[in-house]
Amino acid sequence: MTIQTSIKPAAVAVRIAAVRRRHRRLDDRVVAEHRRPQPDTSVLQSLKRERLRLKDELQHYEGLMRTLSRGSAAT
Repeated sequence: MTIQTSIKPAAVAVRIAAVRRRHRRLDDRVVAEHRRPQPDTSVLQSLKRERLRLKDELQHYEGLMRTLSRGSAAT
């Protein structure tokens, strides 16, 4: 038994773009925190943790996009 899904590649592409924007904003915040005279290590740790979570999410969606593109190429 297979489960029919209707995941649209365009929707995944929009999600990838949104996650990339959020990741870039976090990069900017990490850089800004590092430039402070006395960076707050707990803030940096939190920002870096969130940035890593977004990187993992991005890899998930990029993998999904590859899977979808292989599926559409087979049809």
